[in-house]
Amino acid sequence: MESELGVIIKEKKGLYTVSVDGEELFCKAGSRIRKDGIRLMAGDRVEVERNADGSGFIRGAAPRKNALPRPPVANIDTLVIVSAVASPAPYPYNIDKLTVMAEKAGVSVAVVINKCDLKSADELLGIYRTVGYDCFPVCAATGAGVEALRDYLKGKIAVFAGASGVGKSSLLNALYPAMQAETGELSKKIARGRNTTRHTEFFPVDKDTYIADTPGFTMLDEDKLGVEEYEELYLCFPEFDKYIGDCMFRGCTHLKEDGCAIIGAVKNGDVSSSRHESFVKLYGELKNRKRYG
Repeated sequence: MESELGVIIKEKKGLYTVSVDGEELFCKAGSRIRKDGIRLMAGDRVEVERNADGSGFIRGAAPRKNALPRPPVANIDTLVIVSAVASPAPYPYNIDKLTVMAEKAGVSVAVVINKCDLKSADELLGIYRTVGYDCFPVCAATGAGVEALRDYLKGKIAVFAGASGVGKSSLLNALYPAMQAETGELSKKIARGRNTTRHTEFFPVDKDTYIADTPGFTMLDEDKLGVEEYEELYLCFPEFDKYIGDCMFRGCTHLKEDGCAIIGAVKNGDVSSSRHESFVKLYGELKNRKRYG
């Protein structure tokens, strides 16, 4: 029988839901997958064969381009970090923890600032545009900016993350009203999978477009960022790149040393002070973890 290609959109207790040309096929891992000890994840691109009863089995999996930890997801095109410009006030440190995790895993970042009807988001967006991230000011309540974000997500596997109260659910429903009409509120459908952070479910919302909401990333601890050595932390801040090697002294930690090129860039306004503050805080957390872990 001919095999077909699909994407795992859900895994639960060894049963995988695979999207094959828009059709959902319930599969188990084939013997070769089990023998090789491959741990399949949501987002994995797989080769499946159908059984006579309409179920399927997974024969093989393509190499991953990336993976994110806890909950495990693979082959992510973009991590969409949702914050609000007010109500609640933004907390850049939480945004920056997520960007570090994405940088370490090789995942692109999009920063979405919601509730832009309440006040200007220019200052916050400017921080992340300077880094080089794709940024979107939106208002889920009025629809402002939603179309641009929807166009950006077409053809992508995207993971949404953000703190409670920032309007993620409203944004998802504004992005995909047809999905809302078909299934009830998309946010409610997603919420059924929220009782655990161990699993992630993707939802097909357009051709070759999948989204997932991952509450497990919202309360991300520093030990789950994927950064094992604090010396590699600065590599996860792309805006630091052009200053590395220009410090006055070798072994500069870029925390507070005189002659540090990065600190100089902060003072000159070329690097965001809030981003550097997040770096310093994360550096301390990682150092303490190694000392006491």
